[in-house]
This record gives sequence, structure tokens and C-alpha cells, in this order.
Amino acid sequence: MKFDIKEEDMIIKPYKEEGPIYIREQKGFFQRIRRNLGWLLMLSFIAIPWIQYNGQQAVLLDVATQKFTIFGLTLLPQDFMILAMLFMVGAFALFFVTNWLGRVWCGYTCPQTIWMLMFSWVEQRIEGTRNQRIKLDKSPWDITKWRKKITKHSAWLVISLLTATSFLAYFIPAKTLYLEMVNFEWSGITSFWVFLFAFCTYGNAGFLREKMCTVACPYSRFQSVMFDKDTLVVTYDSERGENRGPRKRKADPKALNLGDCVDCNLCVEVCPAGIDIRNGLQYECINCGCIFRSIVNSDSGPS
Repeated sequence: MKFDIKEEDMIIKPYKEEGPIYIREQKGFFQRIRRNLGWLLMLSFIAIPWIQYNGQQAVLLDVATQKFTIFGLTLLPQDFMILAMLFMVGAFALFFVTNWLGRVWCGYTCPQTIWMLMFSWVEQRIEGTRNQRIKLDKSPWDITKWRKKITKHSAWLVISLLTATSFLAYFIPAKTLYLEMVNFEWSGITSFWVFLFAFCTYGNAGFLREKMCTVACPYSRFQSVMFDKDTLVVTYDSERGENRGPRKRKADPKALNLGDCVDCNLCVEVCPAGIDIRNGLQYECINCGCIFRSIVNSDSGPS
């Protein structure tokens, strides 16, 4: 029995092997917010273990002594019910925000998205624009290509090691951790966890990227149950945009039976998930506002 179902109408789509997504760098109000917020969260993640409070590390989950210290408050194993309650409050807050503003967590504050976009930013600085990166990947291996690839992956590895070390500083006193690193005195278990987290960061942000969100993360799969008719969602107005198609700048789209969408494909090229927003609401969409990059044949804003 065969079913004639279009891919864009599927709720859960089958996995299929696809090539890398070459994201076009974008600018604009929402992208500035996302970029600045990402830098702020990243720097906070690195800086928090260095904050001192009453002569000790302000935030420290000391596994060896089984103590969790947060700004002078010390929690013991029997107090971890408080942490469980905090996690529950955080989960309900996330559900509330999702119902209200859609997947802004995914688009603006999720660590996977922040690190993925940071790796993409490094890639763009080294290898060039979207078209230049496509051309570079298709070109034969020469000195220029080797130099750019080695530089890019070296930068990725440095960021991954910094990320892993910063994460471990929440469990081992930061001063001790970095002093041992400088003196090459890390224990075997410390080295194992640092390189494991560095490898995971390098693999997730550098290679898996959006596949981590669409394949492994459960949040994107059950987001639809948290949406209702009042949820704020960035979407494509098909009534205004269709029929899509190119036209001359001075042409009357109504006379050509065309909508505002000029079918420039920019909305696909800037999407970090690699989807076509014109196909309707899709679970891959992280609500980052990238569609505002679209060029339209109207003065009333993006379609």
C-alpha cells in the first residue's frame, strides 16, 4: 500500500543523508540580539567559576566532598531535593515560555545553538562567505585549502578545550584546575573528562550541528504539544507570498499572478537548520528569526 504524502506534510520525517549546510551570514535586529546574547551567555559560563564569595568559589559542585556551594549556600546530598525542585521550576518555566514565545530557547539560549553558531562564525572568518566555502570544499586539496582547514579545526579545538576546562571548573576549584594545567599536573581522571568534553564539543558544534537538534534532542519533537493558537511563531505568510517567482523590479506582481515572494531562496540559505520556512511550521525550526533576511517586493516587511 502506498501513501501519497508530501514531505512537508509529515509530522515526523524519516532521516535521510544530506550534505553539509552552508549558512549565509546574516545581519539585522534579531540576529544582533541572538549574537550579543550568545556572547554574554558564553562569557558568563567561562567567568562564573572565577567569581569569589566570602573567600571561596561562588559556584562549585565538589563531587569529592559531596558538597554543592552556590554563593555561600552549601547543599549536601540530603538537600538535593531542593535542586530537583529547582529543575522542575526551570522545566515549567521553559514550557511556559515555549507556549508564549515559541522555541526562543532553542534559537537564542540553547548551548548547542550558541556553540554551533560560534563555530560557524569562526568558519566564516577563516574560509569566507557561503559561496566561498562551497567553492573551497569543491576545490582540490592544495596549500590554500590545507591552510584554511587546519586553521579552522585548530581554532575549533582550542574553543573545545576552553569549553571543557570551563565546564570542569564547576566541579573542581578553578584555580586548582588551571594551575595544574599550566604545570602539566592533571590526574588521569581529570585529563579523561577534559578531553571527553572537548571531543563532544568539537563533534557536536563542528560536525553534528543541526542534526543534534533534529535527531537527538527530544525537545523539538514534542514542542507541538506546547503550542496553541496564541503562541508567537515566526512563519511565512503564504497568502501574501504565493504564488512565488522572480520578476523585474518595476513589474506589477498582480498582473503576473505572483505574490510578494521573489523566490530568491535567501530564507533557506540563512536558516541554521537548513529548512524552507515556506513549507509551513516544521519541528526543525528553532524560531531564531532568520526569515527576516528575506527580500520581498513590498514595503510592509517580510512575507
